[in-house]
Amino acid sequence: MNSEFSRFDELISRYLDAELPQPEGAELVALLGDPPLAKRFLETTQLNSEIAGLLAAPVPDAAMVELVRADIEKSLARERVTDGEHLHLLKAAQPSRPAWRRRKLVWQRLAWAAVFVMFAGAAVLFVNRTQMGEAPRIASVQGEVRLVTSGGERALTVGEQWRPNEELKTVGSNSAAMLTFRDGSQLAFRADTSAVNQSGNQRHRVELKHGVVQAVVQKQRSGRPFVFATQQAEAIVVGTALRLVVESHLTRLEVTEGTVRFRRLSDGAEVTVSTGQYASAAPNVPLAAQPIAQQPHHVQ
Repeated sequence: MNSEFSRFDELISRYLDAELPQPEGAELVALLGDPPLAKRFLETTQLNSEIAGLLAAPVPDAAMVELVRADIEKSLARERVTDGEHLHLLKAAQPSRPAWRRRKLVWQRLAWAAVFVMFAGAAVLFVNRTQMGEAPRIASVQGEVRLVTSGGERALTVGEQWRPNEELKTVGSNSAAMLTFRDGSQLAFRADTSAVNQSGNQRHRVELKHGVVQAVVQKQRSGRPFVFATQQAEAIVVGTALRLVVESHLTRLEVTEGTVRFRRLSDGAEVTVSTGQYASAAPNVPLAAQPIAQQPHHVQ
């Protein structure tokens, strides 16, 4: 192991002095894949402390090792064959820079790469937080309300978020749940209802498996409607108040304010349902907007 460390230290020193030829560069890339040697590299070069002054936050050690490996591989890839001879980035005929100057250039190159890693990570974190911020929160719970996630099923509590791919279930005749969105939209799930949050890419989509949901949907951004999906139909909402009822072979949409595009999935037929109207998607039932005999209740 001592001889391996000695060889590794020699290669690292030559890399930092920008004097690493192709065969030894490939050897160093392979050695950096060994966790003990990667750790030794970080300790002997004090990589994090050298770059710390250039970054607002530390870069994980594993990321920095990968940056070094990528930097070596990039340098090796710059080799070209001319007149049958290998031309390296540092030619013997060129004036040689002092070792401290060559090391500084290596650190600067790695520092800029680290800055890119930090900004890329921040961008991913920003997107994730934005998506989480768009998820609705549980405003109130009545009776037994359950949440089904990849980790199992549990009771739903006020204040937590209903995240994508999670199923919400109100269990029993006295159960209900109210959800609120950041833009002020509201969903009220009534008794014995099951729904799945299928939202993504900053677009809201809720699958209603069965039961009743009453909704007040604030005006949505252009091209990004709020969609309610069932086995029989889709209700495409730009901004309105509605009530959706799903039974085994029936989806009924009632609109109390605004307009909703109502699409039957079996044949793609579509109708516009306006204030005071309803439409049903079911076998052998014409898809048409009809007056509501009795106005449904708004979300409370």
